[in-house]
Amino acid sequence: MFSALERWVEHGKAPKAIIASKHANPSQPSSSVEMTRPLCPYPEAAKYKASGNPNEAASFACTIEQGR
Repeated sequence: MFSALERWVEHGKAPKAIIASKHANPSQPSSSVEMTRPLCPYPEAAKYKASGNPNEAASFACTIEQGR
């Protein structure tokens, strides 16, 4: 994530997407990944597409919640 931020700040290239992951054992980054989610720019939030594996980022879209 740091390298994506560095490219954005120093070279003006904003990341197209940043995916966060939750590891089975957070104290050991090499542990298996339990789930992933897209990190969305405010005011968007990750919303499940109602299909696909709910533990995979590909099953989510960055959207603006209605009424905000």
